[in-house]
Amino acid sequence: MTEDLDWELIIIGGGPAGMTAAMYGARYGLKTLLLESKVLGGAQATSPGIENYPGYTFIVGLELATKMKEQVKKCGAIIKEITEVKSIELEGEDGDFLLDTRRGVYRGKAIIFATGGGHKHLGVPGEDLLTGRGVSFCATCDGPLFRNKTVAVVGGGNTAVTEALYLSEVVEKVYLIHRRDELRAEKIIQDYVFKASVEIIWDTIVKEIKGNDLVNELVLENVKTGEVRSLPVEGVFVALGSNPESTLARSIGVVTNERGEVIVNAKQATNILGVFAAGDIVESMKQIAVAVGHGAISADSAYAHIRKMQRGSIGYA
Repeated sequence: MTEDLDWELIIIGGGPAGMTAAMYGARYGLKTLLLESKVLGGAQATSPGIENYPGYTFIVGLELATKMKEQVKKCGAIIKEITEVKSIELEGEDGDFLLDTRRGVYRGKAIIFATGGGHKHLGVPGEDLLTGRGVSFCATCDGPLFRNKTVAVVGGGNTAVTEALYLSEVVEKVYLIHRRDELRAEKIIQDYVFKASVEIIWDTIVKEIKGNDLVNELVLENVKTGEVRSLPVEGVFVALGSNPESTLARSIGVVTNERGEVIVNAKQATNILGVFAAGDIVESMKQIAVAVGHGAISADSAYAHIRKMQRGSIGYA
């Protein structure tokens, strides 16, 4: 069967923002394609539990991602997983966008970047060498491998605290290492961790991760006293948040801030006509509910842009 390469709306990224955009695009009657370099779900799919998404007092991240995927399909958008966009070109001034992938070159009249963010790294000796050998960036992915072992989680936000809570029910011992004297996580999540069997090491940073074939030690430094000490562990989970995956967007001239987050207006439009962005890639609060809102707005704006190009102004944008 010949691959259909011509589309109206193409969304790059299959997290909550991308899937919502695909749903709205398809419901508006746009010929909509969703491209995801891995599998649909985004960062939410690795969360052991989500309690702040409207409609659910608690839901496992993968379950929520699966429900979203089913809804995208039901709305009629076409999904292509394991399909990385290698490059994008503009076909003439104010023309269509050409997206080069392993499946061929897709053509779209508007595109939405919903590529999310990649894991932030500590940038300390031993981190890269021991990644996959005791260093992990996903507790729900790798936590069961450390059953009955001692591990540390590095970070103080929602992700770090949630992962520490999850690990406290899986492993023998959990340390939560945070560089400040108070956590940044939501209060309700903090309340949980203070009651759990998690030992918090305050005012401390990781200076080095040690191990031969596997992690066996962290070198820690107290940022207030300067004291350096060793902490024996068999695993370390780095949970410092994410860096926006905006390299592809920047390659076509999309403007970002100093952190690499895409700058958009109230309609999720970038500085490039016909290009929109949604979710963790943009300068905004990093929450699923926010990403979903971005996805809806960006699809509406893309719809208005496409129809305006075809037949004059329409919609809210």
